[in-house]
Amino acid sequence: MLLSVEDMHVTFGGVTALAGVSFGVESGQVCGLIGPNGAGKTTIFNCITRLYTPDRGRIEFDGQDLLRRQPHEIAGLGIARTFQNLGLVPSLTVRENVMLGAHHRAKANFLTAAVSLPSVRREEAELRDEADAILLRLELTDVADRTAGSLPFGALKRVELARALCGRPRLLLLDEPASGLSHQEVDGLADLLLELRRDYDLTLLLVEHHMAMVMKASDHVAVLNFGELIAAGSPEEVQHDPEVVKAYLGEEEAA
Repeated sequence: MLLSVEDMHVTFGGVTALAGVSFGVESGQVCGLIGPNGAGKTTIFNCITRLYTPDRGRIEFDGQDLLRRQPHEIAGLGIARTFQNLGLVPSLTVRENVMLGAHHRAKANFLTAAVSLPSVRREEAELRDEADAILLRLELTDVADRTAGSLPFGALKRVELARALCGRPRLLLLDEPASGLSHQEVDGLADLLLELRRDYDLTLLLVEHHMAMVMKASDHVAVLNFGELIAAGSPEEVQHDPEVVKAYLGEEEAA
Protein backbone atom coordinates (compact mmCIF):
# COMPACT_ATOMS: atom_id res chain seq x y z
CA MET A 1 0.00 0.00 0.00
CA LEU A 2 1.59 3.28 -1.09
CA LEU A 3 -0.80 5.56 0.83
CA SER A 4 -2.73 4.56 3.94
CA VAL A 5 -5.21 6.79 5.75
CA GLU A 6 -6.41 5.33 9.04
CA ASP A 7 -9.16 6.50 11.44
CA MET A 8 -8.88 10.14 10.38
CA HIS A 9 -10.75 12.63 12.59
CA VAL A 10 -10.83 16.38 11.91
CA THR A 11 -13.03 19.03 13.51
CA PHE A 12 -13.22 22.78 12.96
CA GLY A 13 -14.76 24.74 15.81
CA GLY A 14 -16.94 21.83 16.83
CA VAL A 15 -17.97 21.00 13.26
CA THR A 16 -16.91 17.51 12.20
CA ALA A 17 -15.12 17.44 8.84
CA LEU A 18 -13.85 13.84 9.03
CA ALA A 19 -15.13 11.14 11.36
CA GLY A 20 -12.95 8.03 11.37
CA VAL A 21 -12.15 7.83 7.65
CA SER A 22 -9.88 4.98 6.54
CA PHE A 23 -8.82 3.96 3.02
CA GLY A 24 -5.71 3.00 1.07
CA VAL A 25 -4.22 3.56 -2.37
CA GLU A 26 -2.08 0.90 -4.02
CA SER A 27 1.02 1.86 -5.99
CA GLY A 28 0.17 2.55 -9.64
CA GLN A 29 -3.54 2.83 -8.90
CA VAL A 30 -5.99 5.60 -9.79
CA CYS A 31 -8.20 6.05 -6.74
CA GLY A 32 -11.26 8.27 -7.07
CA LEU A 33 -12.33 10.11 -3.91
CA ILE A 34 -15.89 11.32 -4.34
CA GLY A 35 -18.79 12.70 -2.36
CA PRO A 36 -21.17 15.65 -2.20
CA ASN A 37 -19.89 19.14 -1.42
CA GLY A 38 -18.68 19.37 2.17
CA ALA A 39 -18.08 15.63 2.44
CA GLY A 40 -14.44 16.09 3.54
CA LYS A 41 -12.52 15.35 0.33
CA THR A 42 -10.30 18.44 0.24
CA THR A 43 -9.79 18.14 4.00
CA ILE A 44 -8.16 14.76 3.36
CA PHE A 45 -5.86 16.34 0.76
CA ASN A 46 -4.93 19.08 3.24
CA CYS A 47 -4.10 16.49 5.89
CA ILE A 48 -1.94 14.45 3.49
CA THR A 49 -0.01 17.58 2.46
CA ARG A 50 0.20 18.69 6.10
CA LEU A 51 -1.73 21.92 5.72
CA TYR A 52 -4.02 20.49 8.41
CA THR A 53 -3.19 18.37 11.43
CA PRO A 54 -5.95 15.85 12.24
CA ASP A 55 -7.30 15.48 15.75
CA ARG A 56 -6.73 11.76 15.55
CA GLY A 57 -5.59 9.20 13.01
CA ARG A 58 -2.60 8.11 10.99
CA ILE A 59 -1.37 8.77 7.44
CA GLU A 60 1.44 6.69 5.98
CA PHE A 61 3.13 7.17 2.62
CA ASP A 62 5.41 4.34 1.54
CA GLY A 63 5.74 3.31 5.18
CA GLN A 64 6.56 6.81 6.44
CA ASP A 65 4.40 8.60 9.01
CA LEU A 66 3.36 11.82 7.26
CA LEU A 67 2.06 13.36 10.48
CA ARG A 68 5.65 13.55 11.71
CA ARG A 69 6.58 15.64 8.66
CA GLN A 70 6.40 19.38 8.09
CA PRO A 71 4.49 20.81 5.08
CA HIS A 72 7.71 21.82 3.29
CA GLU A 73 8.96 18.22 3.41
CA ILE A 74 6.01 16.64 1.61
CA ALA A 75 7.08 17.42 -1.96
CA GLY A 76 10.50 15.92 -1.29
CA LEU A 77 8.86 12.64 -0.28
CA GLY A 78 7.29 12.36 -3.73
CA ILE A 79 3.83 13.88 -3.23
CA ALA A 80 2.45 16.70 -5.39
CA ARG A 81 -0.99 18.22 -5.72
CA THR A 82 -3.10 20.47 -7.87
CA PHE A 83 -5.70 22.89 -6.52
CA GLN A 84 -9.32 23.41 -7.50
CA ASN A 85 -8.79 27.18 -7.58
CA LEU A 86 -5.28 26.95 -9.06
CA GLY A 87 -1.95 27.57 -7.32
CA LEU A 88 -0.16 29.46 -10.07
CA VAL A 89 1.60 32.86 -10.06
CA PRO A 90 -0.20 34.97 -12.69
CA SER A 91 2.74 37.34 -13.27
CA LEU A 92 5.21 34.53 -14.07
CA THR A 93 5.47 32.83 -17.44
CA VAL A 94 4.02 29.39 -17.97
CA ARG A 95 7.53 27.90 -18.04
CA GLU A 96 8.49 29.67 -14.80
CA ASN A 97 5.36 28.39 -13.08
CA VAL A 98 6.14 24.84 -14.18
CA MET A 99 9.74 25.14 -12.96
CA LEU A 100 8.42 26.14 -9.52
CA GLY A 101 7.17 22.59 -9.20
CA ALA A 102 10.80 21.46 -8.83
CA HIS A 103 11.72 23.95 -6.09
CA HIS A 104 12.28 21.17 -3.54
CA ARG A 105 14.92 19.61 -5.81
CA ALA A 106 16.86 22.83 -6.45
CA LYS A 107 20.22 23.07 -4.70
CA ALA A 108 20.70 26.80 -5.29
CA ASN A 109 19.85 29.27 -2.52
CA PHE A 110 19.29 33.01 -2.75
CA LEU A 111 23.03 33.75 -2.29
CA THR A 112 24.33 31.36 -4.97
CA ALA A 113 21.56 32.47 -7.31
CA ALA A 114 22.46 36.12 -6.77
CA VAL A 115 26.08 35.62 -7.86
CA SER A 116 25.04 33.32 -10.73
CA LEU A 117 27.55 30.53 -10.14
CA PRO A 118 28.15 28.05 -12.99
CA SER A 119 26.51 25.27 -10.98
CA VAL A 120 23.40 27.43 -10.59
CA ARG A 121 23.25 28.14 -14.32
CA ARG A 122 23.59 24.42 -15.08
CA GLU A 123 20.86 23.52 -12.64
CA GLU A 124 18.53 26.16 -14.07
CA ALA A 125 19.19 24.92 -17.62
CA GLU A 126 18.41 21.34 -16.57
CA LEU A 127 15.16 22.39 -14.88
CA ARG A 128 14.23 24.46 -17.92
CA ASP A 129 14.78 21.48 -20.22
CA GLU A 130 12.69 19.28 -17.95
CA ALA A 131 9.90 21.85 -17.81
CA ASP A 132 9.96 22.21 -21.60
CA ALA A 133 9.63 18.44 -22.03
CA ILE A 134 6.54 18.42 -19.80
CA LEU A 135 5.08 21.43 -21.59
CA LEU A 136 5.54 19.60 -24.88
CA ARG A 137 3.81 16.52 -23.46
CA LEU A 138 0.82 18.61 -22.37
CA GLU A 139 0.71 20.61 -25.62
CA LEU A 140 1.64 23.88 -23.91
CA THR A 141 4.85 24.72 -25.79
CA ASP A 142 3.20 27.53 -27.75
CA VAL A 143 2.33 29.41 -24.56
CA ALA A 144 5.50 28.68 -22.57
CA ASP A 145 6.66 32.32 -22.64
CA ARG A 146 3.27 33.87 -21.95
CA THR A 147 2.32 34.94 -18.45
CA ALA A 148 -0.02 32.55 -16.71
CA GLY A 149 -2.49 35.36 -16.08
CA SER A 150 -3.04 35.82 -19.81
CA LEU A 151 -4.31 32.28 -20.45
CA PRO A 152 -7.87 30.86 -20.41
CA PHE A 153 -8.90 28.69 -17.51
CA GLY A 154 -8.70 25.38 -19.39
CA ALA A 155 -5.08 26.02 -20.33
CA LEU A 156 -4.26 27.04 -16.75
CA LYS A 157 -5.55 23.68 -15.53
CA ARG A 158 -2.96 21.97 -17.75
CA VAL A 159 -0.24 24.39 -16.60
CA GLU A 160 -0.93 23.45 -12.99
CA LEU A 161 -0.80 19.77 -13.91
CA ALA A 162 2.55 20.41 -15.62
CA ARG A 163 3.83 22.18 -12.51
CA ALA A 164 2.91 19.21 -10.36
CA LEU A 165 4.61 16.78 -12.77
CA CYS A 166 7.82 18.83 -12.66
CA GLY A 167 8.12 17.83 -9.01
CA ARG A 168 8.62 14.20 -10.14
CA PRO A 169 5.92 12.89 -7.79
CA ARG A 170 5.14 9.29 -7.09
CA LEU A 171 1.71 10.24 -5.73
CA LEU A 172 -0.27 13.00 -7.44
CA LEU A 173 -3.30 14.48 -5.67
CA LEU A 174 -5.74 16.00 -8.15
CA ASP A 175 -8.35 18.34 -6.67
CA GLU A 176 -11.21 18.86 -9.14
CA PRO A 177 -9.04 18.81 -12.31
CA ALA A 178 -12.16 18.98 -14.53
CA SER A 179 -13.70 21.94 -12.71
CA GLY A 180 -14.39 24.80 -15.11
CA LEU A 181 -13.50 22.80 -18.22
CA SER A 182 -15.72 22.49 -21.28
CA HIS A 183 -17.46 19.18 -22.04
CA GLN A 184 -14.91 18.52 -24.77
CA GLU A 185 -12.00 19.15 -22.41
CA VAL A 186 -13.52 16.91 -19.73
CA ASP A 187 -14.02 14.08 -22.22
CA GLY A 188 -10.29 13.92 -22.95
CA LEU A 189 -9.11 14.38 -19.38
CA ALA A 190 -9.61 10.79 -18.21
CA ASP A 191 -7.56 9.47 -21.13
CA LEU A 192 -4.85 12.05 -20.45
CA LEU A 193 -4.60 11.10 -16.78
CA LEU A 194 -4.27 7.42 -17.64
CA GLU A 195 -1.55 8.23 -20.17
CA LEU A 196 0.32 10.35 -17.62
CA ARG A 197 0.07 7.57 -15.04
CA ARG A 198 1.80 5.27 -17.52
CA ASP A 199 4.34 7.76 -18.83
CA TYR A 200 5.41 9.13 -15.44
CA ASP A 201 4.86 6.00 -13.31
CA LEU A 202 2.29 7.76 -11.14
CA THR A 203 -0.22 6.85 -8.49
CA LEU A 204 -3.24 9.17 -8.57
CA LEU A 205 -5.73 10.21 -5.90
CA LEU A 206 -8.53 12.00 -7.74
CA VAL A 207 -11.18 14.27 -6.23
CA GLU A 208 -13.76 15.08 -8.88
CA HIS A 209 -17.50 15.79 -9.35
CA HIS A 210 -17.66 14.59 -12.96
CA MET A 211 -18.75 11.04 -12.22
CA ALA A 212 -18.38 9.69 -15.74
CA MET A 213 -14.75 10.80 -15.78
CA VAL A 214 -14.05 9.35 -12.32
CA MET A 215 -15.59 6.00 -13.21
CA LYS A 216 -13.65 5.84 -16.49
CA ALA A 217 -10.26 6.68 -14.98
CA SER A 218 -10.40 4.99 -11.56
CA ASP A 219 -9.39 1.48 -10.52
CA HIS A 220 -10.85 2.01 -7.05
CA VAL A 221 -13.34 4.54 -5.67
CA ALA A 222 -13.87 5.71 -2.09
CA VAL A 223 -17.05 7.64 -1.26
CA LEU A 224 -17.44 10.18 1.54
CA ASN A 225 -20.59 11.73 2.95
CA PHE A 226 -20.69 14.14 5.90
CA GLY A 227 -17.11 13.22 6.82
CA GLU A 228 -17.67 9.46 6.84
CA LEU A 229 -16.61 6.76 4.40
CA ILE A 230 -19.86 5.20 3.17
CA ALA A 231 -18.57 2.94 0.38
CA ALA A 232 -15.37 1.75 -1.29
CA GLY A 233 -14.70 -0.64 -4.16
CA SER A 234 -14.52 -0.86 -7.91
CA PRO A 235 -16.36 1.80 -9.98
CA GLU A 236 -19.03 -0.78 -10.83
CA GLU A 237 -19.60 -1.70 -7.18
CA VAL A 238 -19.73 1.89 -5.99
CA GLN A 239 -22.18 3.04 -8.66
CA HIS A 240 -24.74 0.47 -7.49
CA ASP A 241 -24.21 0.88 -3.75
CA PRO A 242 -27.51 2.00 -2.14
CA GLU A 243 -25.76 4.37 0.29
CA VAL A 244 -23.96 6.09 -2.59
CA VAL A 245 -27.18 6.46 -4.57
CA LYS A 246 -28.88 7.93 -1.51
CA ALA A 247 -26.03 10.38 -0.87
CA TYR A 248 -26.14 11.72 -4.40
CA LEU A 249 -29.85 11.53 -5.22
CA GLY A 250 -31.51 11.87 -1.85
CA GLU A 251 -33.51 9.29 0.04
CA GLU A 252 -36.80 9.73 -1.81
CA GLU A 253 -35.23 9.45 -5.28
CA ALA A 254 -33.11 6.48 -4.22
CA ALA A 255 -36.10 4.62 -2.79
